Amino acid sequence: MKIAYFTDTYVPEVNGVANTLSKLGNYLDGRRVQQLVVAPDYDGNNPNLDSAYRKVLRFKGITTPISPKSRLAFPAFWDIDDTLDNFAPDIIHVTTEFGIGFRGMRYAVKRSIPLVMSFHTDYCKYLKYHNLELIRPFLENYLSWFYSYSARILVPSRHTLGELNNKGFRNLDIWTRGIDTGNFNRSYRSEKLRNDLCGDKFIFLYTGRLSAEKSLDMLIYAAEEIEKRFPGKAVFVFTGEGPYAETIQNRNLPNTVLTGFKRGRELSEIYASADCFAFPSGTETFGNVVLEAMASGLPIAAVAGGGVTDFLSHNDNALLCTPEDSSAFTENLISIMEDKNLSRRLSDSAYSTALSRDWNKIFDGLFDLYLDVIEDIRQYITKLAA
Repeated sequence: MKIAYFTDTYVPEVNGVANTLSKLGNYLDGRRVQQLVVAPDYDGNNPNLDSAYRKVLRFKGITTPISPKSRLAFPAFWDIDDTLDNFAPDIIHVTTEFGIGFRGMRYAVKRSIPLVMSFHTDYCKYLKYHNLELIRPFLENYLSWFYSYSARILVPSRHTLGELNNKGFRNLDIWTRGIDTGNFNRSYRSEKLRNDLCGDKFIFLYTGRLSAEKSLDMLIYAAEEIEKRFPGKAVFVFTGEGPYAETIQNRNLPNTVLTGFKRGRELSEIYASADCFAFPSGTETFGNVVLEAMASGLPIAAVAGGGVTDFLSHNDNALLCTPEDSSAFTENLISIMEDKNLSRRLSDSAYSTALSRDWNKIFDGLFDLYLDVIEDIRQYITKLAA
């Protein structure tokens, strides 16, 4: 089988989509599956991911104010067509909706190649946080049209599947996410790092993009409230980059620490060295960082909204509250901080959940789905010709 991937985000960019595609590429290399990945060029600062079975074709793009680390590329059709024609893919997988993703959709339709798309980010939920609600009807119409060409639309959670189904999307299927417990586990705990961050204070950790759509105002509220009620006892550590970092800095709170962007062992140590993972976002289609925290042995405080509800259960492996309820979220954080037995129970249950999500089984299912789509299209063409 030959598979072509079209994506507007890829390594070295760090996010759930890019990380998943990198792991998928390694899995397919192991199965000796030929792959061509069409992706953005990050100013020439790209790791060499070509292998005996995988070639990465890069195109220069532009930055955007909403996500300055990303690159949005619009390669010319003729720059793609010749390369793809020579590669002759059996199936195309489009993972994003714009620039390169759009080019992939048009190529698949033009060449009548089986097309799979995956839905990773619910951009419509982000609009209100960036004062862009006026464009919602246009964006919703575009996404409905764009995904209508796909033989299967893969979503990461049952929650997202239900939302898209209610919007009229069809041919939906679930492609969930796993966790690499070799990279995220309790053994990375570092007392030195804890001391460097906060001494002996209780550490509430948030990792991910620092932006308004992650409901980080709830963490600011919690930081202020907990400092009032438990002065000097806890610290809120924000690991990541984004426009909301400036808002956090300007509040000048005594119990907040911004570490900046971390990856590799540094990120693993930050997870394992914290005491609680505080994740207020209700806009996630899945929530990879929550699984990373669970594998690192952290009790979880989150909201009962978005894709995290697929694997988080209140008072089992997490404490959940209604989205955007800052008071309830803060009380859950305090409960985890104050009740050691509760914290230990949530931690153990979260860790067990993480261990159950094996990447290889998930990719096996995706590979079988590719085969099903190719066979479905073949049978459809045979019927038309009869």
